[in-house]
Amino acid sequence: MFDNLHLTNMLRSEVESVPETGLPLDAFPDKIQEIILNLARYENFNVEYTVSIILSAVATAVGNSCHIRIKGEWKTCPSIYMMLVGRPGLGKTPPLGFIYKPINEYDDRLHEKYELECDEYERAMSVGKHGNDGEGQLLKKPNFVTTVIYDSTPEAMMNIHQHNQRGITLVVDEILALFNSVKRYNSKNNLIEDLLTAYSGQPLKVIRKSESRPVLIKNPCVNVIGSVQTNMLQEVFRAEFLANGLLDRFLFVYPKNRKISGWRREERNTVRPDVMNQWRTIINRILSISCSLDDKGTTVNSRILTMSDDAEEYFYEWYNGIIDAVNAIEDDANVESRKMKLNGHVARLALLFQVMKWATDSGDMQYIEWDSVESAIRMIDYYEETYRRIQETIVINSIGETKEVWLSL
Repeated sequence: MFDNLHLTNMLRSEVESVPETGLPLDAFPDKIQEIILNLARYENFNVEYTVSIILSAVATAVGNSCHIRIKGEWKTCPSIYMMLVGRPGLGKTPPLGFIYKPINEYDDRLHEKYELECDEYERAMSVGKHGNDGEGQLLKKPNFVTTVIYDSTPEAMMNIHQHNQRGITLVVDEILALFNSVKRYNSKNNLIEDLLTAYSGQPLKVIRKSESRPVLIKNPCVNVIGSVQTNMLQEVFRAEFLANGLLDRFLFVYPKNRKISGWRREERNTVRPDVMNQWRTIINRILSISCSLDDKGTTVNSRILTMSDDAEEYFYEWYNGIIDAVNAIEDDANVESRKMKLNGHVARLALLFQVMKWATDSGDMQYIEWDSVESAIRMIDYYEETYRRIQETIVINSIGETKEVWLSL
């Protein structure tokens, strides 16, 4: 039987016209659906952007604390590369700031701890201990630890990740700024290669003359989220990013409804739900999941979640359908490389859905259950439909008005 919250969400979803977007909002736990709908109602946030930013924030909070076993020894963290596409004013930035606020508060606490450690270190050095604490123990200079990076060079990004093995997230208001940084640093910039390597879960090694010692990150977990205006899509879909597979690793959000919602005035005495506190409780619970390291402090001891038997069977059946379709293609040039990345996307989202169920007391963390895999597949279907519409938009924009009129005849 459906409980009251579930039924209420269904009715509110209809009122907000969510089914018309193709977004499977009901794939999310009821408590998170309620948060999404309240943000649409009281903050005027676009539902499609809000849902996707929530997935990014949850992936950030989980980080390397939990991995999913996809097949055999193939395991992965839930990192997501996300791009929010839309016209100016459609509301890409406000939900990003709101949903990431609890993680920024978490970083603030890390920064306060770092400041206290720095004060203690400087105090010890000033009294002449010069590298030891007076009891034979070497004093270590504190390392700056943070999770969310808004503007950073590739070198600094890797250094920050080295000191935060749980994982980091690049939040960029305009994704083109991130891509164009490759040109800014010329041949010395390995940002794109680092992002490709990190997404694959391979160790990141940074060896530069400017560094006193090499940087090695054995278990990279990097999330990326940023926005791009519709008229700049051709700049994003450049040949080099298509050829190296970078864009295949991104999930795209491009709302069907491009109309900016009008503001709805509330009565002054209206009691509004404390959405931020509800969301903060969920994120803080996820951040509380332990992310321990080995004795050397270089390898993450992640909790590995496997799929239940029925979930794994469903997952394999779904992906084998994609394999059969690809095998039926004779010309290699007609094979879409993006399709072969969908299994990784689904696995990561399935892990996130399971963690969200646990964080909202609607599931546990024993296995990745069938409904988490089913929810992940439905979300990927939504994102792939979004990707198809983006391709159509790029083609139309590249034709030009004159040719478009001519072709329409």
